[in-house]
Amino acid sequence: MSRAPLIMYAVAAVVGIAGAVVAGRPARSEGAVYARRIAATMLIVLALTLAFSAWSMANWEAGS
Repeated sequence: MSRAPLIMYAVAAVVGIAGAVVAGRPARSEGAVYARRIAATMLIVLALTLAFSAWSMANWEAGS
């Protein structure tokens, strides 16, 4: 297995943690709540996409 999936897994973990931090922080206004929810959702979806891509790359066999 090459290093590329491992790097993608690491980046996915960092982005997922960032999404959880953004989702967990309190907001001062209604607009801030909305913005944080959107940002957290985008970060978590990015983390899931990266993790799935890394999994696909790690499980890809030559010639199949």
